[in-house]
Amino acid sequence: MVPVYMAFPDGVFHYACRECTLVCCYRSDQFDGSFEREIKTLVQFYPALELVATRRRGDVVTFSTPSGRCYFLGGDSLCSIEKDHGKENKPTACRIFPFNHFSRIGKAIAVSPNFLCPLRVEVPARPGQAEGTHSAVESSLRRSPYLDDAYLSGFPRLALNPEVSAASVLTREEAFRDSCSQALGRHTFAETVRAASPDPEGMEAFVGRAAALLGLGAGLRPPERDSTDDLMLALAPTLRLNMLHLTSEEILRGLELSELLLRRVMQIPEGLSMPAGPADISKAKGAYEVLAHVGPALRLLARSDERIEMPLNAVKKIPAFGQPDMTFAAFKLLRSSAGSEVLIGTLEGAMSLLSSVSDRMAFLVEMGSQIETTLLGRKRKRNGSDREAAGR
Repeated sequence: MVPVYMAFPDGVFHYACRECTLVCCYRSDQFDGSFEREIKTLVQFYPALELVATRRRGDVVTFSTPSGRCYFLGGDSLCSIEKDHGKENKPTACRIFPFNHFSRIGKAIAVSPNFLCPLRVEVPARPGQAEGTHSAVESSLRRSPYLDDAYLSGFPRLALNPEVSAASVLTREEAFRDSCSQALGRHTFAETVRAASPDPEGMEAFVGRAAALLGLGAGLRPPERDSTDDLMLALAPTLRLNMLHLTSEEILRGLELSELLLRRVMQIPEGLSMPAGPADISKAKGAYEVLAHVGPALRLLARSDERIEMPLNAVKKIPAFGQPDMTFAAFKLLRSSAGSEVLIGTLEGAMSLLSSVSDRMAFLVEMGSQIETTLLGRKRKRNGSDREAAGR
C-alpha cells in the first residue's frame, strides 16, 4: 500500500458544517471522483449530471459546477447528496474535505488540512470523536481514487534536504507530530521545540538574533502557557511541510520565529477571528494563512547562518520595490552572498538601511522567495542532470 503520513496531530482538528457560515461549497467550480467507486452510483441518482462532465483520466471523471455554488448545496447550506443518500455517496473530494491537501515525501503521501475550512482546535485532542481522526481520514482516503496512479503523479513532490532520506524524514516528522499531540494542554510550544533540538540554548540565541531584525522579542511569550501554544502545536506539523528542504535545526528555528510573529499579529484586536457562527471557532485558519504568506521570510531567517551562494545575474531579478533603500539593500544582500560571511551578518548590514518593520518584512518575504526559488530550481536541475547521467 502507498504509505500515508497525517501531517497534523490525531484528533485535534474538528469542524461542524451546521455551525459554519463560510460554506466551502461556494468556493469551487468543479469536482471529480472515481467512476467505478462513486460516479456510477451518483449519476443514477442524478442522470442530468452526466451532461456537465468535462474530463476523464482513467477512472477519474471531472464535472463542472456553476461558479459560486454547487448543484447539491441546499437552501440550508448543507449537502443534499448527504441528506438524501448518505455521506458515503458524496464525491470523494467532498467526503474527505477538509483533509484533502496532498503532497509526496518520497513514496509516501502527506495529508494536511485545507484551511479553507475554519477548523476548530480540540484541547485535549479527541481521536475517534473529532473529524480529524487519523484512522477515519486514512480509511476514507484508501477507499478513494486518490491513491491511484492517475492522481498520485499529480501531487507535488516536496523538496527535501539532500542530507537526509525520505524514510528518515517521515520518521522524524511523525515523532515531532506525536510530541505536539502529547504537549497539547500540557506544555508550551517553545518547550516542545527545544526538546527536539540537540542544542536548545544555541537555537534560542540564534532565533533571538534573527527575530531582532523584525523587532520580535522573547518577551512576547507570557509566563504561563496559553491557547496560542496549543494553536502552534496543532499547526506545526503542517507548517513543517514547507520547510523540509531545511536542516532539522533550521526547521525548529522557523517554527520558533513563527510563534513569535503569530503572537505579535494576535495583538491586533480580533485580527484572526472568523465570523463562523455561534460556536467557538478557533483561529487556526487565520493563523495558518498568515504564517503561510510570510513563510519565505521565516525560512530565510531560519537558514541565515548558512553561506548561500547566488548566481551573479541574480541582481537582475531584484523585485521592483520602487523604494531606493529596499532596492539597494537587495543589491547588497545578493552581492554579498558570494562572500565568506554567513547570511545573518549580511542581512543585518543590508537591513540596517530599512527603518520600518513593514519595509523589513516585505523585503524578507520577497527576497526570501527569490533566493529560495533560485536555490530549489538549481537543485531540481542538478537532480535532473544526475538522473539523465545515470540513465546513460
